[in-house]
Amino acid sequence: MLRKKKLLVPALIAVALLLQVALSFRYTGKDCCGLVGNTVETRAPTSMVLLRFGLPDERYQSRADRQRIYTYNDVELFGKRASMDFYFSRGRVWWIRATIWEDAEEVYRTAYEDLRGFRVQETDDGCEIGSDLGPPFKNAKLSLLDDRLVIDVTEQR
Repeated sequence: MLRKKKLLVPALIAVALLLQVALSFRYTGKDCCGLVGNTVETRAPTSMVLLRFGLPDERYQSRADRQRIYTYNDVELFGKRASMDFYFSRGRVWWIRATIWEDAEEVYRTAYEDLRGFRVQETDDGCEIGSDLGPPFKNAKLSLLDDRLVIDVTEQR
């Protein structure tokens, strides 16, 4: 009888972890956040990023705000070489930064045209795109910097 009680707690923990991973699949798919080639949506749990992209090339954890950052250097977005940073808070993605290193201007036009239904505001180095429908509020900022395109996608609830 005592042996069954000892196995119950680890079994419940395993079931809870499996349910968390199964539920997290609703935050994945093809071309999430308007980034062609990105399979992880904002609000996805840490486990889903690790399942989709594997172990990160670089990890950083801020002690001040307990935020974690995973960097993947060899990713393909819009059919071009890119890197992606996933910023986590409370175990979920709240900010995705994609940096595209090839044909930045061509990808900028493609990304800008594909994001319909959002409020667009031109800036000196690109544009800011936001959703007025919400919550959640999803925002993207596209910036042409030197020979690269930086796309920041955030979600606020």
